[in-house]
Amino acid sequence: MRFDQRADSYDAHAAPQKRFAEALAAFAPLRRGARVTELGAGTGFLTAALLAQGVNVDATDSSPAMVAIGREAVPAANWSVHNAFGPIEKANAIASTGLLHWAADPAAVLKHWRAALPEGGRLLLGVPCDPCLNELRDLIGEGPVRWRDESQWLALLKGAKFDVHAHGVLESEEIYPSALDFLRSLHRSGVTGEPRLSAGELRSMIRDYDRLNARPEGVVATWAWLLVDATARG
Repeated sequence: MRFDQRADSYDAHAAPQKRFAEALAAFAPLRRGARVTELGAGTGFLTAALLAQGVNVDATDSSPAMVAIGREAVPAANWSVHNAFGPIEKANAIASTGLLHWAADPAAVLKHWRAALPEGGRLLLGVPCDPCLNELRDLIGEGPVRWRDESQWLALLKGAKFDVHAHGVLESEEIYPSALDFLRSLHRSGVTGEPRLSAGELRSMIRDYDRLNARPEGVVATWAWLLVDATARG
């Protein structure tokens, strides 16, 4: 993925990610005055929502460019560059959205997060889940992400010794002027990697997407996010 290279254009093309980050904060609010370590903070969508609740946030991201923008946009947080997929420092609570699905082994990552928390420590998790972007996936396959559904993510959390107290899937249909506009938005938000299709295959896929997913106002893309409120089990 290319989040570091696309940090400057991320905010303008990440409306769904912002909406789901704000929804996670509202779904499982932390106690006012609590301190939380945010993993994969990006430019600060969830960071700002947590701060608005009176929470103290240590915001981290592996992208220096994202952290630089986040530090300027949300200066009340304590920002630092850190890879959330390895061992992390001890924390009272962890919050993360739009990150864990990028991990090659999310079960191992969740075990690192569990090890950083005390028994009963909170985990607020937002993660894209099936049927997210199913219209595109039907045409090009799964890509670099292994898409999991709600039950599969909950099983990973249980295996990492988290007790899930509340969860739900939030879906939204985003309308884009065309398939080309949709793909450009994904590209400019940094969620695309190396090209997987030839120029001819890409043109064919765009035509198919426009044909299969047309609405009067444009084309539709389904976004779906699993929201989880969990605690570390002893």
